[in-house]
Formats: sequence, C-alpha cells, structure tokens
Amino acid sequence: MGLRLAFLADGESVHTKRWLTYFVGKDYDVHLITSSSMPIKGVKIHELRFSLVRNASLRAYASFPLRVLKIWKTVKEINPDILHAHYITNYGVCGALVGFHPLVLSPWGSDITTDPESSRVKNLFIRFALRRADLVHTASAYTRLLELGCDPKKIFVQQWGVDTRMFSPQARSRSLRSSLGVDSGYLVLCARYWEPLYNVEVFVRAVPLVLEKIKNVKFVMLGGGSLEARLKELAYRLGVYDNIVFVGRVPEEEMPRYLASADVYVDSYSGVRVGSSRRIVECGTSGVSQTARQAMACGTPQILSDRPGTRLLDWFSGLLYEGLNSRVLAERIVHLLESDKTREDIGLKSRKDALRVFDEKMLIEKWKVIYEVMLK
Repeated sequence: MGLRLAFLADGESVHTKRWLTYFVGKDYDVHLITSSSMPIKGVKIHELRFSLVRNASLRAYASFPLRVLKIWKTVKEINPDILHAHYITNYGVCGALVGFHPLVLSPWGSDITTDPESSRVKNLFIRFALRRADLVHTASAYTRLLELGCDPKKIFVQQWGVDTRMFSPQARSRSLRSSLGVDSGYLVLCARYWEPLYNVEVFVRAVPLVLEKIKNVKFVMLGGGSLEARLKELAYRLGVYDNIVFVGRVPEEEMPRYLASADVYVDSYSGVRVGSSRRIVECGTSGVSQTARQAMACGTPQILSDRPGTRLLDWFSGLLYEGLNSRVLAERIVHLLESDKTREDIGLKSRKDALRVFDEKMLIEKWKVIYEVMLK
C-alpha cells in the first residue's frame, strides 16, 4: 500500500466523491473524515456525529472545540501521510486547528469569495487556516487568496479534473434529445442549481428573446432547488413554459449524455447578485465551473458570464456575456445557433483543451508527485 491519505470534506457532495475516487485503486489508502456521507467505494469513511455542512451558521463555530477534538482523535487513529481539507470555512478551519502537517487546503468557491465578507469572525478563521496550511490548491482564485493573506509560495494552481473518457462527444444521445422534445432543432442547456446565488432567472428571461429570432429551440434546465415554483411561474408569465424542460436533479452518471447532447451550454452564474435595496453585490470572481469543464470535454460550446477569472484563462474559447443581462445572453445564444461553424470550432477546441488542461488521469499523476514531494 502506498500513501495513506485522509480527507476532511462533505461526504454527501458529488465533488468529494469524484475527488476521492481519483485515488481509489491507485495504490493509496484513502480515508474520509466527515459529518455526513454516502458510501464511496474503496474509501474508509469516518462519520463523526456533529453538524458541519458547508453552509454552517456562525453559531456553529461555538462548538468547534468539541468537533476539533473528535477530528484530532480520528486523525491520530488514521495516522495519515497527508491531511487534505476541502472547503475552508468549516473543514479547512477544523483541519488547521487539529495541527496536523502536512496540511493541504482546497477552497471550492464561496468559502473564499463570499464567506470572508459575511462576518469578521469567518474572515479571521479563513485567514488563520490559510496561514497554517502547507499547500493551498486553487483552480482560478490565486489573486483572491493573496487578498486573504495567503503566502504565494504555498499556492498551487491546478484545474479540477474531468474524466474525459466519460465526458466526451461520444456521449451524445439521439434518444435523449428525442425524449426532451428535440427530434430536430436545437437544445440549449443550463445546469446550475435553482438557487438565488446562481442567477438562473437570467436564463429563463433569455428564452423568449431567443425564440423571437429562432423558433425551433428547446431549453433544458438541470439542477433543481428552492426556486422551482418561482421559475416555472416566470416561464408561464413570459409565455415560454412549453419551451423549457425543467428536469431538475440528475445522477452524475447521466450528466455526460445531457452535456454532450446539447448544442449550447449556458452557465447562468454571474458572480454578482441583487442584494437588498436592489443593490448589485459582488459574490465571486472564480472562472469556469466544473460543469462547464465537463461541457468542454464533451465538445459542447459554452456561454459563460464575463468574470475576471474567466477572462484570464487562455484555454477558454467559448463566448462571454455581461452577467445578469438576459438580452446579451440571448444574443450570444442566437449567434451560436445561427453559426454551425462557430459551434463546431468552439467544440473542437474545447475538447482539445480539456484533454490538455484538465484530463483527470493527467492531473492525478501530478497530485501523486505533489503529495510525495510534500513528504520529503
């Protein structure tokens, strides 16, 4: 058996499952310390009885001493070579308080974009965790980590991996398109959760504007969430309910078929939200989401909001639109649907860049080196 890896992370998250599965069966002894978990084949799960979900309230920090003690005892029992905590606001902070080294932290997004601004206590905890870490892994938030006081020598920039064999153009399914009502015409897909943070209303409001120009388009929404009734009511008011298929949540293994079967993938997340008094609030500058990476691997052209983290990427070849602007988003969708060559060019380059930049097997080999170097 090779290295023994212990992870601190949300065991119910598909991202955690995907990450840990990278190392299973590759000469690693993989352990997960979590507050709640679904079974993950090949992973030894240590489920501790306390509430530590990603969006835990500030009040939860009052019981940190007991949680840290439980985690400390578990880490001591596992005796890992590396402790790797995902999502800094809770698991990362606990990992830092445990005092184990080497410690790797991987922020996921809002833990370093919005959480530090939500309270002074969270800000202090996050900065503390970054100081205690031996390595901080990020896909695109290098500048933000510097703003939070992270030592640049500790920052390791690498994209999240995608299984490019599973997510590929070959996953395109004519039967799926037919079941969604797309025997001919176009399919435009959005897969963000139906929650306020992800600006999904922008996608719905763009639908009638697209249909003014192109009639044979079906819009598909994956994700599900608390805004379902509101989004459907909006679609009714706009007169486009019959043009949108509200699929909701789908199993991870079904995602390649959906992404590869779409003609255009849209990410509605803008990095901003409308706060109280209709004020625009910045809530993140991260670049390309994991689902957008998967769409790239499927060779499906993408449309993302114009954010600093996206603009700086030399491997992103999709289109950008002004966040929260449904009219501009609709213009981008129409542009792609009207140009077969543009869609083909973006799709081919996206697939090529996916293989080059974030192929899962390639990245795992890099992580093997990183872990081994940290132990020398």
